[in-house]
Amino acid sequence: MTGEDECRDQKILILYASQTGNAMDAAERVGREAERRGCRSAVVLSMDSYDVNRLPNENCIIFVVSTTGQGDIPDSMKVFWKFLLQKNLSSVWLSGVHYAVFGLGDSGYQKYNYTAKKLDRRLLNIGGKSLIEKGLGDDQHPSGQ
Repeated sequence: MTGEDECRDQKILILYASQTGNAMDAAERVGREAERRGCRSAVVLSMDSYDVNRLPNENCIIFVVSTTGQGDIPDSMKVFWKFLLQKNLSSVWLSGVHYAVFGLGDSGYQKYNYTAKKLDRRLLNIGGKSLIEKGLGDDQHPSGQ
């Protein structure tokens, strides 16, 4: 069974963190594509409007996150991220949760896609199961990908 099969015919949660709206646009495109490819429904939400305590109850989550400034997380992710960094979250807190991370960044900056890299590492550390290798979009790419 491939990672993609883990989420087929199910509800997918797509959480985004955006400073300028690019991650929101990308998350909405991902949601439309997921439904087109057979997912029962795709719910797209900003991280600051999602109750992070509910994460262990989700089966399949796609995270779309931007890196701002010099490796900073977007404002809409700050409360979510602070919660994930709690020391009392065990290494199995997200067992049963399948996820994918896609970052939007700019390789012209030293901390290229730092937010996506940190999020992916933390999700693994608290028991999440990665569906695919994290994606790292680059604003410097000729097509902006």
